[in-house]
Amino acid sequence: MMNDEYDPQQDGGTSSEQQPEGGRPDNGSSDDGMQRKVVYILAYLFGILFFLPLLLYPNEAEARFHANQSLLILLCAVIGEVVFGILCLIPVVGILFGILCGLLGLAVLVACIYCIVGVAKGECWELPVLGKFRLIR
Repeated sequence: MMNDEYDPQQDGGTSSEQQPEGGRPDNGSSDDGMQRKVVYILAYLFGILFFLPLLLYPNEAEARFHANQSLLILLCAVIGEVVFGILCLIPVVGILFGILCGLLGLAVLVACIYCIVGVAKGECWELPVLGKFRLIR
């Protein structure tokens, strides 16, 4: 389930865009790089769209990486919310599980922001705990 750390330079990924002398980016590569970033960010913003990078860039490791990260966040959120939601029904300790459910939601938000910042910087940041698992290969 573990995979080597992803290098965004392989498979056409862009980690830093080269700029010609005028200080303006080359339109061909920067437009494509910006489109990729938007697709990856959409996958993180709306977890259900985790498959979007796979549809648009099916043969690229960077797209698989971001789709996998987005799917892991989505699964963690859904499973956690269902489990904590059921446990909230227990009379005495339900309040504790309600608080934990809120903390899980906050952790999911932080994970999404973490990944979006990585995408914006053109880097592939693996999630600290979940990132080791590969559901999409």
